[in-house]
Amino acid sequence: MTRNKPLVTVAKIATDRERNAAREMSHSQAELDVHTARLDELNNYRHQYLQQFQAASKQGLGVVQLQEYQIFLGRLDDAIKQQQKLLEGSRLTHEERQKLWLSLRGKAKALDNVIDKRQQQQTAEQGRREQREYDDQSCSLTHWRML
Repeated sequence: MTRNKPLVTVAKIATDRERNAAREMSHSQAELDVHTARLDELNNYRHQYLQQFQAASKQGLGVVQLQEYQIFLGRLDDAIKQQQKLLEGSRLTHEERQKLWLSLRGKAKALDNVIDKRQQQQTAEQGRREQREYDDQSCSLTHWRML
């Protein structure tokens, strides 16, 4: 077990880093979800507003009302474009954090596997030593009995 102590320490650090990366990935997923929902809301609102505009235009609109609808639709389009940029930035951030987490998870698992193998080897070595000691004791007892 003493041979594994440094590796166990490194593995603990790797696991802590993995957990932190998982936490950051979770936060970025939540942010991504918020930006997605906001974009959906804006698109739905634009769709509803456009329907209102079309219904009102069938009944006849004055020049001022037509300009107000067009100005507001332009503002909605700008807000949608801005939200799309925020969403894309969040998506890229999330993908980076996910890649980091996957990388750290792989390293942590690899260290755990090395530690497990070493422990199995040490257990097997201990078993062989004990078997040798038992065999030596048996041999000695048999030898003494023959004398």
